Amino acid sequence: MMKMEYFKKVVKESIIILIISSLLGLISGTVLSLNEEILYSIPIILLTLPALNSLIGDISIVLVSRLTTHLYIGTIAPEVKKSARLKEDFIGLFLTIIFSFGTLMTIGYIFLSIVGKQIVNPFIIIIILSITVLILFVILFIILFIFSIFLFKKGKDPLILIPLTTSLIDFLTPLLIIILIIIFI
Repeated sequence: MMKMEYFKKVVKESIIILIISSLLGLISGTVLSLNEEILYSIPIILLTLPALNSLIGDISIVLVSRLTTHLYIGTIAPEVKKSARLKEDFIGLFLTIIFSFGTLMTIGYIFLSIVGKQIVNPFIIIIILSITVLILFVILFIILFIFSIFLFKKGKDPLILIPLTTSLIDFLTPLLIIILIIIFI
């Protein structure tokens, strides 16, 4: 009997996340298709978008994993408040994403130079992508922290945030890039 209850819990928690993730995927695809001309006008954006999604997604998944571990072993309290451990994680992940982003941009520019693509407004592109990464990192850090606490308090596994996080990133990254391109270019 115990196995059936666990099975039902897994299905119930998973189906909600899968539906939300699928809806975010549909919205993301719609946003991309409605703005493909903007994205095609700047080739480096197309080159870096998948890598940028991956970078932000990977950092966010590390964050969810760390938050979950902290909650289960008790190194952070299950309440929304500042802590030394949270600050250390924020700084460590922030430095990691900045270093990784710098590496990604360098490789992207080298690759475009090798294939002979002209880089239009490189300074503006770097600003747009930098703002995107920083805004998404801060927003996701706050959202994932709050939702991890909420799920932990409800007795649910905060790791179910991982598929939701990747779908959210797939939606927010191009949306924010498109908004910033419209603003800056």
